[in-house]
Amino acid sequence: MINEPDPKEIGSISSLPSFREMKQGLDAMRVFGALFNKKDVQKEADIIETEMNALSGLIDGYYELLGSRNWIFSDYLSLEKMETVIDSSTPEEAEKKLIDYFKEDEVLDTAIMRLNKFPDMRPRIPLLKKAKQDFLEGRYYSSVLVTISVMDGFVNDAFKEERKGLHARTEDEMHTDDCVATVFNGLPSVQGVFRKSFHKLNDEPIFDVYRNGIMHGMLTNYDNDVVASKAWCMLFAVCDWVESRRKEMEQPEPAKVNPFEVLNAYAENKRKRVEFDKHFEKWKKHDIDLDAPTEPDREVLEDIKDYLESWRNKNYGDLANCFHNSLHTAIRKLAGEAREFYSEHPLKDYKIIEVIRSAPAKAESIVRIESDNKSWTASICFVRQNDNGPAAEWEEGKWKVVYYAIDPFRDIDGDAR
Repeated sequence: MINEPDPKEIGSISSLPSFREMKQGLDAMRVFGALFNKKDVQKEADIIETEMNALSGLIDGYYELLGSRNWIFSDYLSLEKMETVIDSSTPEEAEKKLIDYFKEDEVLDTAIMRLNKFPDMRPRIPLLKKAKQDFLEGRYYSSVLVTISVMDGFVNDAFKEERKGLHARTEDEMHTDDCVATVFNGLPSVQGVFRKSFHKLNDEPIFDVYRNGIMHGMLTNYDNDVVASKAWCMLFAVCDWVESRRKEMEQPEPAKVNPFEVLNAYAENKRKRVEFDKHFEKWKKHDIDLDAPTEPDREVLEDIKDYLESWRNKNYGDLANCFHNSLHTAIRKLAGEAREFYSEHPLKDYKIIEVIRSAPAKAESIVRIESDNKSWTASICFVRQNDNGPAAEWEEGKWKVVYYAIDPFRDIDGDAR
């Protein structure tokens, strides 16, 4: 039986129950290997332990450099990129690297898409996408206000039995027994900053997410990338906390965990990660050869043609199945949207001019559209997805039109006949 520590005393990922259960599993593996002279089992246990220690050291290093500056670690951060962050000589250098990481292509896009797993977050995704665009284009004040409001509302909806927003939660409430976002000076400590009261106007620059001061108009100088990046960081940590707390509420009695099952799951995740990294290292941005596409590119072209043929045939049900559906809208409703947007512009003919593969799960197509009385060139973006979110070409998935009500018609008046 594992002796559970006081959550307030958890100061390292190695103190979390799931991490210590994995340690127990490693001990069991070594005993099994010694009893049956299975050297390969003992070797695998050594490899897993090395990786676990590296993960623990990574998060410890992150908080050593950035914990006092109110940066929170979460499962939404790239471990590889965080290794670069902690490989810094000063907290200032680490902070700049972390902010630059949030500004990289696809980082916020990917994280936001992952939030679709929360039903109570889905109605807020369109706002977060706008906040992401504001952030990347330097409108930090807007990004801050949106992310704060989304955090507040999401927590309120995630626990409908309580109806208590994030702003009303005490620091003690932000602890859970098994969540990486709550170790060290993580979410519980930052919650104190989030809820701090301000009763006088202050126009000096601030660099933390003071929710009350910002939302009540007492702090006016928060338009910078530090506050905006910390707000994104906190949003993702809050999502980790919500997921962990929901699990605790749904499973009040501690579950008996089979160490071997935990290790098997760990090994499978490791295998998938290694396989993904291997494919990703080989992948290069490229234009599709429309006359002789490779096998992954052939799938892209087929899905683009399916979309265009459905449009031409006025098959709005099939057309709806070609739409990116991050909010899990009912297909009947999507078919209605397809009819609304596409029936006004019946497709007579089309020609795919160019398809650029800018990322493993993204394709940007240039298509010449011919209607009864108009012709125009449309730039239509496709993403590859499955039920869990974005999917690279070597994973299960289908290509979908992202901005299906915008991209095909954006330049419709550009060269009317």
